[in-house]
Amino acid sequence: MSSRADAEEDEQRYRPLPTGTHGLDPELVKRDQRERLQQAMIELIAAKGYPAVRIVDLAKLAHVSQPTFYSLFADKEDLFMSAYEQAARRTARTVMAAYDQDGPHGQRVVNAMRAWAELAAAEPEAASLLVLGAFGAGARALERRTAVLEELEGAIHVSRDGTPASAPSDLTVKAIIGGIREVTAARLREGRAGELPAMSEELTAWAACYPRRLPPGLEAPPVARRRPGAGVSAEPSERARRAEGRLPSGRSDLPRQFIVKSQRERIVDATAAIVAEKGLSALTIPAIARRANVSHQTFYDIYSSKHDAFLGAQKVGMHQALQITAAAYGERAEDWPRAVVAGARALIEFLVSEPAHAHLSLVDTFASCPQALEIRGATIQGFAAYLMPGYELDGKRRVPAIAAEAIAGGAWQIMHHYVQSGSLAELRGAVPQMTYFALTPFLGPERAAAYALSDST
Repeated sequence: MSSRADAEEDEQRYRPLPTGTHGLDPELVKRDQRERLQQAMIELIAAKGYPAVRIVDLAKLAHVSQPTFYSLFADKEDLFMSAYEQAARRTARTVMAAYDQDGPHGQRVVNAMRAWAELAAAEPEAASLLVLGAFGAGARALERRTAVLEELEGAIHVSRDGTPASAPSDLTVKAIIGGIREVTAARLREGRAGELPAMSEELTAWAACYPRRLPPGLEAPPVARRRPGAGVSAEPSERARRAEGRLPSGRSDLPRQFIVKSQRERIVDATAAIVAEKGLSALTIPAIARRANVSHQTFYDIYSSKHDAFLGAQKVGMHQALQITAAAYGERAEDWPRAVVAGARALIEFLVSEPAHAHLSLVDTFASCPQALEIRGATIQGFAAYLMPGYELDGKRRVPAIAAEAIAGGAWQIMHHYVQSGSLAELRGAVPQMTYFALTPFLGPERAAAYALSDST
């Protein structure tokens, strides 16, 4: 579509009410302006991420003046919260209306899943706001997102076992929601939202693989109750401490390749530490250079901007995590379930040993940009690949085709839950439940629990 055609389409979608002495109720005019600004926020976040959205762009797209914007909303975050609440309420009404239809429980769950999938396909930008857009929008948005997810988890617990909530030690529902969200987010990012309605029954079948009660011995440790979005103290790992020292100044006999590698490593470690401790807004090139013990010129020789440094840190952290997981998995590859257990344990140990990179990869990624989400998505697909041998274990077991991708997304949600809450060390205690979650669709709950517990020490 040409830019002129795009402009004409925007003109139609954001057409304001008539101006002048039209006699319209002023409250109706304000509501129309608010709705146009909410839609503009949803559209611009989907296009370039929340941090890149400017009030001048919102006003221009919605066809309102900037003074009008400030008469309706205090600031950009206020508008975001309004748009997020509107999308969340509409989604909740649609999904619950489908679930409340008469019929057996299983069919009602299928109806609810299909309603969510059809809504996401029809309104992909609004769905993106719910599954991805809240990240990067500040502490208030993170707090509201957490509250929405907790409300959803409570509703699902009621539908599964008739209780308002399960014990905090049971992360199954949290992981199932994470899996569904990740499958949805991947299609939204790739412009394939139209595939979601046809996948709703497959997702329902996958979620149904997990029994309502967690087998004994698999309870996960509780997390600390921290304010979402608050910084964390990122103590450097042993590897990072080795990289912190400045190389000898002046002429050096060290190979140039070694010097650049050391500088790059210090820059990515500094970037991860600053973001984990103070947030993405505190990331500046002077701060990175000072923490990394490099000059500004050295920084620019390696990265063109702080944005590129962030992406570099993300790629390094995720590559190392995948590499370490693959090595542990490969050592037991002849026994696939034990390979999964070993890989999960190695991954968690890496995250615990690298708190800054763990926070950047699992939490701060969403505060950056669409490119960061693409890197994250590719990494999750990389982890999902190690679950593919499970489909060949038992030809009699009908394993939902979406299982591997959904499991990887669910495991990511468990890790995010602990890291965001400042409970990274406690994540070690969640490994048995994570491996049970990964193995159950392929082995059944009893065998999955046995494998998860056999290597739990």
